[in-house]
Amino acid sequence: MQNLLGISDKVDALRARGSEAQGNALSVRIELQADCFAGVWANRAEQGRQLLEQGDVEEALNAAAQIGDDNLQRKSGSGSIQPESFTHGTGEQRVAWFKRGIESGSVDQCDTFEARRL
Repeated sequence: MQNLLGISDKVDALRARGSEAQGNALSVRIELQADCFAGVWANRAEQGRQLLEQGDVEEALNAAAQIGDDNLQRKSGSGSIQPESFTHGTGEQRVAWFKRGIESGSVDQCDTFEARRL
């Protein structure tokens, strides 16, 4: 979706000009946007063709929470969580953006680049 909309190319160009920390922050925004787009897909898949089975949404939310950078760093045993190194967002952020997409069903609600708070 992001490739089709030209978002990936714009973000790649910004990453090339910025610092590592800025690049990581952009990566978080693009990943959270992808989570939101996945939620939009789930909404439309269910509304249009009832493709989801019972428990699918709960499984997606659990997976999003588990693969947040905070949880991955915590499980790695490094002893500390370093938000400046995040490239995908926290589990809480990933769940929130997926929910935003599935509840709204609208790609317009997935603009993480204009969002003040992720």
